[in-house]
Amino acid sequence: MKVRNYSFQSSKRLPIDKMTEINGIKVPSMPGSCYHAIMCALAESKDQFIIWEKIIERAEKYMRQYGGDTSWEKFQNKSQVKTCQQRIKDNTHTLTRSGRDCYGYRLHECGMVIYFFKDGAVLFTGGEFKKLEEGYNVEFYDGKGLQVRYRGTTMTFKEYKRFLDAELIDASGRILNAEGIRELRTKSSAPVKSIPSLKSMPKPKRVQVSVILDEGYNQETAHRLENMGLVVTDSDDNEIGGTLPYDKVDDIINDTDVLDVIVD
Repeated sequence: MKVRNYSFQSSKRLPIDKMTEINGIKVPSMPGSCYHAIMCALAESKDQFIIWEKIIERAEKYMRQYGGDTSWEKFQNKSQVKTCQQRIKDNTHTLTRSGRDCYGYRLHECGMVIYFFKDGAVLFTGGEFKKLEEGYNVEFYDGKGLQVRYRGTTMTFKEYKRFLDAELIDASGRILNAEGIRELRTKSSAPVKSIPSLKSMPKPKRVQVSVILDEGYNQETAHRLENMGLVVTDSDDNEIGGTLPYDKVDDIINDTDVLDVIVD
């Protein structure tokens, strides 16, 4: 049985001098793959938050550049699987996992980590790989380490910054005050008074939406979305299509189990 090598520190197949270099970053992944394209997309704006739309756009560019048009078209047109956009998000999430048998390990060895958010991701660079008695960590000067994520509680990048400023989480995303997070989220979702000048603008009563769910969704998620007025017309794995009152779109976006909402 072939054993996959997740470490690229001493790889004969892809030595460091043969790795793709993007924005001063050596990309520890075989060119042409989706994982390589994602790393390149994030390295292009290293240490900066990038929204999913931009990550997906860049991932396509790098897959075409290093794997050829055929590589991208094969990935895009694969049947009976999630959409190519969702698979890029899922593969980005895979790169956040830690351990010697995970794809993220090759990044961690190089002092880099990916932070995954509901609305995008960041490649943080300049960390130091530290072996521990059990496992390892990647330590940064500002206190960050490997991202700590909790099932079903994916934050937006804006929430991450707000919670960090309020000392409700630490720099790695570890929750320090769960009740404080709930209170802050409740305040954020409170109805905002309408701007008088916009009252006369016609708005549809309901809009067509596609809701992309996080891996932590369950039956409680369905009940919450139904209570917000979502009427489901079709579903495919973690993507739900349906209609929703226009004034509930922000509520759906802020749900803990929702990765993205596309308004048609």
